[in-house]
Amino acid sequence: MLALGPELTIAQAATVREALLQALQAGAGDLALDLSGVIDFDSAGVQLLLATRRSLQAQGRALVLHQPSAAVRDALQCLGLRQLLPAAHGAHE
Repeated sequence: MLALGPELTIAQAATVREALLQALQAGAGDLALDLSGVIDFDSAGVQLLLATRRSLQAQGRALVLHQPSAAVRDALQCLGLRQLLPAAHGAHE
């Protein structure tokens, strides 16, 4: 499991992208992201999650969001993306 946060914004996009690329290359199964510590989440964070999901799907793998914070859940809801990232539905609702 890869923990991300506390910010998942444009300011950290390059660093987070590198961490995600390493995680994609390192594993063979599904990729779990711990998003419980994310307090600042913007459209760059959304794009990173969607790109990661797309890359994993191409490999027959899945993206699993573990305990997405309120900031993540709210952004996905606002953008109408909760159905694309179903693991964002969790016990915090």
